[in-house]
Amino acid sequence: MKFVAIASLATIPLAVATALEPRHEGHDEDGMDMAVAPSGTQSPATATDDHAMNMNMTQPTPHLMHHAHGVPILDTKLDPLERQWWENYDTETYFNAPSNHRAALWVHVIVGLLSFIFIYPIALVLKNVGSSWYMPVLTVHTAAVLLSLFNYSIFINSVPDLYPGNKYGTMLWVLFFTTVAQYVAATVYYGTQYLTGANSDYARVDQYFDIEEGEPLRDLSDRESTSSRPDESSSSSSFELTEQQMKVFNGPSRNPFAKVYKLPMFQRVSNSLYIVSSIVFNILNWGNFAFFLALVPTAIAVLGEFGKGKAVFNMLAHFIKGGIFFTYGLVTLARYMGAFSNKGWAWNHKFIRRVGSKADERQPTGTFSMEFVESLLISIYGCSNIFLEHLAGAGGAWTSKDLQHASIAFIYIGCGFGGLICEAKLSKWRRERATTDARAYAIANPDVADVAELDAHAVKASPGYSPNPFPVLTIFWTGVLMSKHAQASSLSTEIHTLWGNLFLYGCFFRGASYLLMMLMPKNTSLTNPTRPFTEVISSFCLLLGGAIFMESTDPIIYAFEWHGWTTMFILNVSLGLVTLLMAWEMAVFAFKDWMIKRMAKR
Repeated sequence: MKFVAIASLATIPLAVATALEPRHEGHDEDGMDMAVAPSGTQSPATATDDHAMNMNMTQPTPHLMHHAHGVPILDTKLDPLERQWWENYDTETYFNAPSNHRAALWVHVIVGLLSFIFIYPIALVLKNVGSSWYMPVLTVHTAAVLLSLFNYSIFINSVPDLYPGNKYGTMLWVLFFTTVAQYVAATVYYGTQYLTGANSDYARVDQYFDIEEGEPLRDLSDRESTSSRPDESSSSSSFELTEQQMKVFNGPSRNPFAKVYKLPMFQRVSNSLYIVSSIVFNILNWGNFAFFLALVPTAIAVLGEFGKGKAVFNMLAHFIKGGIFFTYGLVTLARYMGAFSNKGWAWNHKFIRRVGSKADERQPTGTFSMEFVESLLISIYGCSNIFLEHLAGAGGAWTSKDLQHASIAFIYIGCGFGGLICEAKLSKWRRERATTDARAYAIANPDVADVAELDAHAVKASPGYSPNPFPVLTIFWTGVLMSKHAQASSLSTEIHTLWGNLFLYGCFFRGASYLLMMLMPKNTSLTNPTRPFTEVISSFCLLLGGAIFMESTDPIIYAFEWHGWTTMFILNVSLGLVTLLMAWEMAVFAFKDWMIKRMAKR
């Protein structure tokens, strides 16, 4: 039961499972440096192990066990220096520290996770589709977060400071203020709409109805009308109020307060409140979710007392890099489920028939592709990561190991900037490919030929992908290098090989996605998400590889070895939790599609 409870701590499944018994820190990041000390005779534990082994050797058996499953490392045969190190291994954590309020810590962890993993994604969906249930669900989420933070304050004041200098408490204060600010901004945002009469199911008219034409616009994830085209950027993801929104905002209403708000002074005040609350609300709406993704690994490190001393740099490197790939896996699966289809990033075509906004003006001829975003982020990460590899030895000379790790940053810089140049060169190709597909679709579907012909003459267009090899090349070489990265610990070497190979598999299936997009007949609505099945496997490899990447940091490897957990055990548990997470993410998007269809029938 303890394992199941702790494993819920985060997306790093097994790192959390070890949090009950934290590790001795301060050793080199690529291996265990054993403290040299005189050792006398064989320890009692070793003598007992040898006696038990001799007894087993006298019993008839079909096969002798050459490796132990679930045997703590102190129950195995160790060299004297190894045994000395492990006998001094620190197993104290916040979870087993003496406290009269330990239950408050569990309430903090469980309620916080349940709120951000289950309640908040539903709130984001309700916000996206413009449901009137958004504020009630956001209220439940806000109350859960405040309850979680309150219980943490009770617990942390009942124990000594076991992790001096940690930033978890500071991050929780940030979470408190941003959560309250988000709720206040949401209340002002929707309250102002209501008081001014623009509360038609939270006035999501900018997404669902064209005010001037009175016709349904495209919906963001399930376009069943072939005449629907993502010509314009949905203002749901923009912080700028459109002219149509202002018409609705200032329009006539039966609301009894509307007459008061028609006064010029009240209109100016309410418009200002609406704009400010809209900006704050939209920033924090997704900002808090992104902050949660950074908060969870921090909680694992602090509450489990991982990464003290210089070991924190090794942990940061693995958590940041692994977290990036894990998040990339979440985004990849979201694209498969139809996210970002209004931008042409859900493996669907995007056509801009006329330039009608500043966002459209900034777009290149072939529009910004997801490969452009990937290349940009890769180059930024590479530039920022060069000197991070030397933090553990700051002030000292650069070692060959520092240069070896920094060279990986050079790969990211080269592939990132190479990808950006490639995107610029492929811009014309993307438009030509998209318009060619539109002509082919017009021939295959004469009943909508007039609409498809308009797309064939779009001023800017994208086929939903860009055959840019650099993002895939970056992941490929990361996987190759890490799968060859030998460690002092055999378990660590096996785990590095495991997630390195997972990245290689993900690259293979991403390449297959490009082939499918190129060869697939264009006999369905071009602007609908294509959903190549290979992307599900690719996202799975990225999610699992990213999670195991984070688990491969030295302090967590020590914890695995302390418990006697093998590579197969780690893989099995990580695999199960990742697939459950994938199923939940897909369920959230399925709920979104259902809500869109339900609201469209009103």
